[in-house]
Amino acid sequence: MSKFLHQLAAVLFYLVGASFFAAYIFLRNDIGPQWAAWWMQVADIPFIAVSIVYGGLSLYLSVSGSGSKLLPWLIGVPLAVVFVVLVIFNFWLV
Repeated sequence: MSKFLHQLAAVLFYLVGASFFAAYIFLRNDIGPQWAAWWMQVADIPFIAVSIVYGGLSLYLSVSGSGSKLLPWLIGVPLAVVFVVLVIFNFWLV
C-alpha cells in the first residue's frame, strides 16, 4: 500500500510542480498573469502537502527494513508539524 501511495504522490508532485513552473513562466511573460497568479496562490497548500507525503514516504520506504512500529511515528509527526507550521505561515496576516 505504501508503495502505491509513494508512486501516486510522485505523479502528483511532478504534475503540480510542473504546473507551478508553467504558471511562473506565464506570469513572468504576461501570458494570462491573473490566472497564473491565482493558481500560484491557490495550489501552494496542495503542493506542500504532496511534497511532504512524497518525501515522507520516500524516507520511510528507504529505512523500513526492520518493521519497527515506532518508525512511522518518528517520520510522520515531524512532517505533520512542518506542514502545520507552513500552513500557519501561509495564512499569517502581516
